[in-house]
Amino acid sequence: IQKAEERMPPMAIVISYDEKELLRAAQASTERYAARTVLSLWDGVPIGVKDELSVTGTPRTVGLSYIRSLCSKDASVVAAFRRQGALIFAKLNMHEIGMGVTGNNSFHGICRNPYAPTHHTGGSSSGSAAAVASGLCPVAIGADGGGSVRIPAGFCGTVGLKATYGRVSEQGAAPLCWSVAHVGPLATCALDCALAYQ
Repeated sequence: IQKAEERMPPMAIVISYDEKELLRAAQASTERYAARTVLSLWDGVPIGVKDELSVTGTPRTVGLSYIRSLCSKDASVVAAFRRQGALIFAKLNMHEIGMGVTGNNSFHGICRNPYAPTHHTGGSSSGSAAAVASGLCPVAIGADGGGSVRIPAGFCGTVGLKATYGRVSEQGAAPLCWSVAHVGPLATCALDCALAYQ
């Protein structure tokens, strides 16, 4: 994450992360592996989360400068990954309010395409696609109303899936577009995407 932000231009993939909590969760996973009590195939795997979804103890800004309330509860999809032992490693950049297809964000910075930093990632799940494409995580959680998972997946060479309506809980997602917006995974390959969807 630090190396990505030190690049010129900065990659602007991650909005926030808690290094201390991440190391604690990683240590707990390491201990489960040593004790042969692994929770699932996701145990110890880093998962990024679009800033549209709630993650306990972090702000959900929806890509804006004036919304900074701390989340007191994980979104359902985040909680499901945590129960499986996944490491929720960061909140990821997004196009402001999810209303754009470039990944340009005037507050958190322009999310850069890892393959071509002078090019856009696509949006609005820009940080989710860029995090996967840059190798920060094999799977990230996005949300898609009018292409917000599929466009950045296409721009960044990842696999993205707009979930079937009602298949993945929207609980804990910002209520931006309830009728067509669905939470869905972005991943390095179709198999990882299918496993995350399960």
